[in-house]
Order: sequence, then C-alpha cells, then structure tokens
Amino acid sequence: MESEPGKTLVRWAYAAVAWLVVSFVWHVQMGVMYEDAMGPDDGTPVWLFLSYDALIVLMSVVGVVCLLTTVEQGRRRASHRLVRALLWIGCAVLTVRGVPGLVENITTATGLTPHGLLGMEKEAVVTGSWDFWKTMLINGYFFLGAVLLVPATVLSRRSRRAAKAT
Repeated sequence: MESEPGKTLVRWAYAAVAWLVVSFVWHVQMGVMYEDAMGPDDGTPVWLFLSYDALIVLMSVVGVVCLLTTVEQGRRRASHRLVRALLWIGCAVLTVRGVPGLVENITTATGLTPHGLLGMEKEAVVTGSWDFWKTMLINGYFFLGAVLLVPATVLSRRSRRAAKAT
C-alpha cells in the first residue's frame, strides 16, 4: 500500500510530466516550423534558435525521466542525488523564468508599472495587444511549470525518506 506522501508525489509528478510533455511538443513544433516561430525580422541566426530549441526539448525529456524515476523509486536504478539535483535545477530555471516575467506582466496590466517593471520601456506598454497577452500566457505557463515541479521535487525527497524508514 502506498503512503499518503507517495500518493501526493505521484499526483504532482504526473502533473509536472504533463506540463513537460506540452513543453516538449511545443518546442518540437517550433523547431520544425522555425521560420514562423522566429518571425520575419528576428535577427537571430537560425542555428542559434534551433540550438536553444533543442536544448529545451532535451531538458523536457530529462525532466520527464527524472520525475518518473522519483515515482518508480524501487524499480529504477538511478542516482537519487543526481535526479534530485537535476530536478532542483529545473525548479530554479522555471522559477527564475516564470515568476519575474509574470510579475512584470501583472503589474503592467494593472497599470502599476506602465513602462515595465524596471521602467525600461520608452513608451507605456500597450496591454491590449496580442503580443502583450501572448507574453503573459507564456510567462504564466513557465510559472505553472514551477508551481508543479517544486512540490514534486520536495515531495520526492520526503517520499524517499518515508520509503527508507519502512
């Protein structure tokens, strides 16, 4: 019978896996349709965009493997320290990427910081534009990733301790 921390871990881990699968599919699609994803006058070299995109795809795969490893602790042979380290790196990346961007979007949308959180925009940001709301959705998605991955990572440690104790 699985303990309550184990059941909770499974729910958080599978939710984070679902988030990572969407990220994987999204970035594979961006890599295949890179001309649309880059935009007409982006100025970024194609190789750089595709390299970045491939890195995100790889990180998504590694995240899924690490999360599934935490759920199936007894069945997989993996260094628990390595898995936890990789999960914590993922937590840091998603938190650093998602939280500040979403905070800026929200403060800009509410009119608290019409020129951006740091005031670096020369003119007030147009909050009614599709570009603004697309950015808010993307930042919100990264924030959601952090909200799902952090508890899964914390619970993986607790679940492992509980499994060792029994």
